[in-house]
Parts: sequence; C-alpha cells; structure tokens
Amino acid sequence: MLKGIKSLLLPLLLVPVGCAQPTAVTSEPVQEFASEGLYRVTGSGFASAYARPDAKLSAYQSVHIDKLQLDNIETPNTLVGTTLRRNWQMTSERVDALQSVWDGAMRRSFSDYKLVDSAGTALRIGAEITRLAPGRPTATTIGGGAQPIGSSQDVIEVFAEFRLYDQPSGELLAVIRDSRTMLSVGMSRTAPAAIQTMFNSWAALLHTRVAGR
Repeated sequence: MLKGIKSLLLPLLLVPVGCAQPTAVTSEPVQEFASEGLYRVTGSGFASAYARPDAKLSAYQSVHIDKLQLDNIETPNTLVGTTLRRNWQMTSERVDALQSVWDGAMRRSFSDYKLVDSAGTALRIGAEITRLAPGRPTATTIGGGAQPIGSSQDVIEVFAEFRLYDQPSGELLAVIRDSRTMLSVGMSRTAPAAIQTMFNSWAALLHTRVAGR
C-alpha cells in the first residue's frame, strides 16, 4: 500500500529540488488531518507538507488563486528591535498591498496555467499568513545577506499556510506550512521589498510542487 502511495505522491506535489533530501511519506494519515486522509511528507522543500495519496495535482490545467488571508495573524506581545506597535497593524492599506503582492507573485508563477474564477473547474490555492514572531538571522534571511553567528540584526519570522483544494468538490488535497525570515526594518513599510521576495519564492515553489516540474 505504501509503495502505491509513494508512486502517486512523488511525481506530483513532492518533486525533489536539486540535491534536497529524498521525499518520503508516512504509512498512516496524520492525526490532525485524519478525516481528510492527508499523509505527512518530508523532503518537499517546505517546513511541513501533508497530501492525499490520490491528489494528482499535475493533472490540473487551471487554477483559482484565493486572496491572501491576513485576518488572524498571531503577533508577538513584545516589539522586535526598533519596530513600533503601528508597524504590526494590518491596516486596510497594508492588507490591500500585501494581497496585491501575493496575487502578482502567484499569477507570474502560474502563468502557464489558465486562471479561472470561483465558478470554474480548477485547483484552488489558498494562502494565509498565520504568525509573525522574532526570528534568528541566518544566511537565508531576506534582506540581510550572510549573517554571522551572534549577529545583532533584528529579524522577523513570517509563518504561512497554503491549502490546495479541488474546486468543484471542495475536497482538501494538501496542506503546506512554511516560514521565512526577513529584517524587521521592513515592517515599517506597507509592502516591503523583502515581502515581495518572500512571496515570489513561495509562489515559485508552490508551482514546482503542483506542476511536478
């Protein structure tokens, strides 16, 4: 049974990138998504990924891109570095700007797909920023360059969740979770360049996982 699950999953959502570790799936659905029949997958390039064994994501030729959800972001109780309380507020202006940046990133990454509205037959891709928290600077921190151990630069970690649905049926096919870090100075801007870089990176990897190429 497990061999059959792997043969379905690996060519679709979980094509390895470069020299990344090989993908693998658990033999049973994870408890959190047991009712949806999602299995944990490793080696996807994301922090965590769960998918149905019969998802067949690469068979979709059309996608519907949901608006980025920003309604329930968990934020730290204490401010990070030189940021101000207003830097963490999701004003209507910031929400519009971030949703526009995400929509643009997804449209560019999925430009080889037909984009349809909510009434069409397609793979529906939802995205939500779930948490903002203090982070640690690393070599991959956006806007920071290579960070030495013990660097004093203030960093924000941005957590996101992506959900993939079969639009006609509403069936949940996959859940993906990930986080990236950026310099906290970017929080003073409505839509910082670091966020654009982050969204572009997520959208491109999502395309790779969905298309299988």
